[in-house]
Amino acid sequence: MELVVGLIGRIGSGKTVAAKYLTRRYNADYRRFSQIFMDILERLNLPKNRRNLQKLGRMLRKEFSQDVIVNAFEKDLRDCCSDMIVVDGIRYENEVELLRRYPHNILVYIHSNPEDRYGRVRKRAEKGEAAISWEEFEQADNRETEKYIKRLKERADYIINNSGSIEDLERGVDKIMEREVNI
Repeated sequence: MELVVGLIGRIGSGKTVAAKYLTRRYNADYRRFSQIFMDILERLNLPKNRRNLQKLGRMLRKEFSQDVIVNAFEKDLRDCCSDMIVVDGIRYENEVELLRRYPHNILVYIHSNPEDRYGRVRKRAEKGEAAISWEEFEQADNRETEKYIKRLKERADYIINNSGSIEDLERGVDKIMEREVNI
């Protein structure tokens, strides 16, 4: 692979929108750290909501090791044969370290204010969040799985302020790609 693009951001910041754009526009292969948890919840016939995803992540890291998910994810990356991989949902330092092992990697932090993020979470209605209250959003946004994200911003190579339209976000992604790849 030529380039690994890691996306960091709070809940509802626009990571997945940016990842899907990279997939569409640049033929990137899409990987998501939470996919492992989604697969497990699917197999267990449990609801794939944010609470269960966060709980499962905490349990696996506590019972096995902090690197259990990174180790499984690393195999997924090695098996990929695309020139570009976009990794959505980086939340921990060891996940950053995994991406940094690849010669050409970039980390992009997507920033958005809490009110915009809350509106997006309700609108997309994923993970059982269509009717989420502001208080529930704040609780989810401040859980252990989310608390490291602010610190990871310091490790980012690029920061995109996602307070405008989807087109604005896509233009921000394009500016980064112009610097990183030969288009």
